[in-house]
Amino acid sequence: MKERKLKVLIFLAVLSGGILLISNIVATKLWSLFGIAVDGGLVIFPLSYILGDLIVELYGRKTARTVIWASFAINVLAVLTFALVSLLPTYDGTIDTVSSLGLVPRIVAGSLVAYVASQLLNNLIFEKIKNRTGKKLFTIRALGSSAIARLIDSAIFETIAFVGVLSFGEFLAQASFAYIAGMALEVVLVPLTYLIAKQLSKIVAIK
Repeated sequence: MKERKLKVLIFLAVLSGGILLISNIVATKLWSLFGIAVDGGLVIFPLSYILGDLIVELYGRKTARTVIWASFAINVLAVLTFALVSLLPTYDGTIDTVSSLGLVPRIVAGSLVAYVASQLLNNLIFEKIKNRTGKKLFTIRALGSSAIARLIDSAIFETIAFVGVLSFGEFLAQASFAYIAGMALEVVLVPLTYLIAKQLSKIVAIK
């Protein structure tokens, strides 16, 4: 039974690291949404908050913190590997697909710093709300913690990644849209997140 509990944690942790890595890769593309510059990471990164909520809900803040730092380490390793491999000479007749990924240092740095800061804050607020309300009101602690943590995330990421690249108006529009869109997605998915947490808690509670 303990093995099932461990498998759930491994699955959630790997997803968290993978989502951050994918977000860093696709964030290098800015696409236009009704004239607003949006980075590609917005397509998947909001899911990191949902996974973070599930981990801290089921395993506690200490374990969730370990997952955050593990995800950070995996992404740093990936960035260093991409940088090293891109410096290697390309074999004649082949295509350098690694260099074509186009990882931008400012975007990666902004993403990693924002991820660590916002996730640690999210988990802290989530746990404090849970300590006061008990096991009830999952929706309140999930959305309440995200509402604050996402502000920090958007402020840090957008500032490091795009100040000087976008005009001030474009910067504000993108940062505002990223925050609103991320929260909207979580509001839509929070009932499903609650159901998943409820089902997984039965596994995690097994001694």
